[in-house]
Amino acid sequence: MSRMTAKTYTTEVICLRATDFGEADRILQLYSPEHGRISAIAKGVKKQKSKLSGACELLNISTVQLSKGKNLDLLCQYQPQESFPGLRTDLLRLAYGMLFAELLLYTATDTEEDSEAFYGLIKEGLRLLQACPEDGVVAFALQYQLQWLESAGYHPVLDACLYTGEPLDDSAVYYCFSPSLGGIATPAQKKRLQESSGVAHSEWVNVSTSTLRLLREPTGDWSWEQRLKAQRFLRYYFSRAFERNLRAYELVLNLLTPAATASADLQSREVALEPTQV
Repeated sequence: MSRMTAKTYTTEVICLRATDFGEADRILQLYSPEHGRISAIAKGVKKQKSKLSGACELLNISTVQLSKGKNLDLLCQYQPQESFPGLRTDLLRLAYGMLFAELLLYTATDTEEDSEAFYGLIKEGLRLLQACPEDGVVAFALQYQLQWLESAGYHPVLDACLYTGEPLDDSAVYYCFSPSLGGIATPAQKKRLQESSGVAHSEWVNVSTSTLRLLREPTGDWSWEQRLKAQRFLRYYFSRAFERNLRAYELVLNLLTPAATASADLQSREVALEPTQV
């Protein structure tokens, strides 16, 4: 076997990020079920006649041939597999697809067993995101994020008090959540914990009981405002759990906020139009 052949390998990948490099090249962040995260360079890909441009499109799945390099592997060949066109015609689906990609890029581990599991999770996730009905996009995306947390070993306890083990009381107005402790506590229990364990006050945030219920049952009949609150909570927890702010979260929240505002305005108008009861 020649030295060149020994340094070349073929694998299926998904493109998570593509960054311009020089006048004609792009640096790619890819993910493979066998190799985990791969940093590669696509030479001359910005030229009009390049045959590699499809491999550089975000969220495209392809079979590629790469040559091992010192810092970056070299993209040699590519064969398209899936491109998820339904995500590219719906801005919210695309934003969630980009979020799925960032979760994979920044929070997945690269052991062989984990790489295969995480790759399968995003591949199936993108397929379902593309296929789900319009009114089910947010519910599915919330489910996916929670599944990702569970797969990564970071799923918070949201249905019972961390210390008493008592199940969440749906009649309570809110609970207190600690990202470092990974769960909820009642306000009274939080106060005792602060006094006994020294957990900083700024560590805790108040989360409404309805938001916690939504996170347990995201496919229920929830308002846009409630879905927005649940998504804000997951953005907050991811930023604390992985110590990184994912850019796609800002795009998702910017798209959800007008929908939530419009829904709340419509609801208030409907209430105002109801006949006065005597």
